[in-house]
Amino acid sequence: MTDEGIDYALEGRSGLRPYSGLKAVRIQLFSPAPHLSALIQLDFIKGWPLIVHSSTLDGQIAEGRGRTFVAFVTDLHRRLSPQDRARIVFRRGFSPIRHLVITIGAVMIAVPAFGLLLLALVGQVSIGEAIWPGIPGALLAAGFLNLAFWSRPGRYDPERLPDGLLPRS
Repeated sequence: MTDEGIDYALEGRSGLRPYSGLKAVRIQLFSPAPHLSALIQLDFIKGWPLIVHSSTLDGQIAEGRGRTFVAFVTDLHRRLSPQDRARIVFRRGFSPIRHLVITIGAVMIAVPAFGLLLLALVGQVSIGEAIWPGIPGALLAAGFLNLAFWSRPGRYDPERLPDGLLPRS
C-alpha cells in the first residue's frame, strides 16, 4: 500500500487502485474459529473488486498470514482520509442473501435431526436409530448457525474494526 492507493501485481496485471476510487469495503469471516479464513473485499467505482484472503485459496493456513492480513486491514483503514471514510460503505459479514441461505440451510438440517430425537423420546424409533443421524445433523446445524451468527450482515465504523471478523493467528 502507498499513500495514494493499493499497488498490486496479479496474474500478469499490475496497477495502482487509488483510495479515491474505493466505494465499499466488506470484511467477512468463513469460520468463527480464530485461525480460519477471513477476507476483505474492496469494491471500486471502476474495475473488478480486489479480494484479499487471510489464508490461501485452498484453505491452508500459512504461518503468520493471519497477522499479515490483520496488518493489511488495519493499515488500509488508517490510510483512508476522513473524506474517503465518509464516502465509503463499510460492510461486515456475508451479504444478506447469503446469510439467509446459510440460516435456512441450518434450519433445514436441524429440523429433521431434532425431529428424530423427539421421535426417540416418545418411543416411535429406537434411541440408536435417532442418535446416529440426529447427533451429527444437530452438530452440523449448530456449526452453520454459529457461522451465521458471526457472519451476520451489517455495517461497521472504520474507526473501530470488527474484531470478531479478524483472524487472531
